[in-house]
Amino acid sequence: MTEQEKELQKETQEETAVVVPEENTDLAETVNDEGYEWQEPPSFDITEKENCICEVKVTIPKANITAKLNDVYEEMNDGVQVPGFRRGKVPRKLLEKRLGKYARSSAVEQLADHAARLLTEKHNVTPVNQVEITGLEDAENIPEDEDMNYTLSFETPGKCTLGAYEGLEIERPLYEVPDSDVDATIESMQTRYGRFEPLEDGAAESGDQVIIDFEGKVDGEDFEGNSAENYPYILGSQRFSPEMEVAMTGAKSGETVTADVTFPEDYRSKEIAGKMAKFEIKVNEIKRRILPELDDEFAKKVGHETLVEMRDAVRKRIGENADDQVKEFMQQQARVKLVECSTFELPQSQVKNFIESEYSAMEQRMVEQHAPAEAIEEHREEMQKAADEQGLLTAKSMYAVRALAEKENITVTDKDFEEYAEGMSTNYQQSPDVMKEYLLSDDMRSMTEFQIIEKKALAKVVEKASIVDKPVTEDKEADTAEEDKEKADA
Repeated sequence: MTEQEKELQKETQEETAVVVPEENTDLAETVNDEGYEWQEPPSFDITEKENCICEVKVTIPKANITAKLNDVYEEMNDGVQVPGFRRGKVPRKLLEKRLGKYARSSAVEQLADHAARLLTEKHNVTPVNQVEITGLEDAENIPEDEDMNYTLSFETPGKCTLGAYEGLEIERPLYEVPDSDVDATIESMQTRYGRFEPLEDGAAESGDQVIIDFEGKVDGEDFEGNSAENYPYILGSQRFSPEMEVAMTGAKSGETVTADVTFPEDYRSKEIAGKMAKFEIKVNEIKRRILPELDDEFAKKVGHETLVEMRDAVRKRIGENADDQVKEFMQQQARVKLVECSTFELPQSQVKNFIESEYSAMEQRMVEQHAPAEAIEEHREEMQKAADEQGLLTAKSMYAVRALAEKENITVTDKDFEEYAEGMSTNYQQSPDVMKEYLLSDDMRSMTEFQIIEKKALAKVVEKASIVDKPVTEDKEADTAEEDKEKADA
């Protein structure tokens, strides 16, 4: 029950002993909106202004007010109980005297709602922000013998006029896999197949496994997770604090080292957040990784016949990954260039929402990276400028993609969903069927469809583009792709 209804019920009980049962107090919802029949249809004077602002002057003929009031009073009569009268037999005059204002307010609200539905359905006018209504501020006193007049003001979806997107110049990086990348990948494979063997003599180095006992205390007291025995730890894995890594590096078997560790202010355990712990670490044993010989035998272990075949397979896999990055890089260029060649009319509230979302994401990333509050404050102006640019680009690219999809008749098929779900299932380690069911859920379907359409639309721009091949090194390609993604990724 709303506060207005509670107050109304209190007043009614005091003055007329009319009791409105709790379950029937929401009188504004008692009339079914489906198939509502107007006595005389309302009229809409629609004016489209700049920045997607739409103003609609609505006129609802007075015959509808009379009819709706009759409906409201009938529902009231069935839902109230008045001493001396049977349910449904309360005189209309008594209801009008005691509940007239509420009845008129309810009737106006319902008529305005019916009219809004009609406006959307018949005139294809859809607000994208909160609708401002003027003229209905005194709804409870609206005259019953006059037409109901009021004005709606709101923003409508943006518009994009596509430019000449055929023949846009798009750069295609030509990337040759360097031997150093192949070597690095094979070294990583060797490391995975390596085995740790005890180090008889020598000090612990990065990459060694140390078997340790450790105990930490804060203000001389134990805390959760402060100690362990014979704990295996890989130096350089950074699972422990840098101070503990430094203390253990260079230690020999049997030695005991100490480290002072200050926990961050946002540490998960509030009891020790921001405090310093003194750790004592005993190195029981040091093990060093022994790598397998790089020969045909090793190649067989990882699924290849010879070392040469393994190197070729590694080179091919790196090249395929690079191809995916090149495609992404080219589509990001397509997004920016498509926006640059097109013209837009955008609802400012929507652009503002995109900008605020971008800014929040930037701020959240800094928080997750444990940036101090001073650093965040120092970069606010820079972050806001970047968010302004990215938010505007995001809004424009959304409308450009939709306009292009409409022009090129781009749709989403069941096969598209299956392929998209299969790709996502690999990323999130879920079965394709489970992922497809999730992507087709009510919460995700619309977003998923847009992402598929967006990918197909940008691929269409690339397909019709003038491609300029440009040899690049791996580092330059990665840097260029990342920079472009930051500017263009929506």
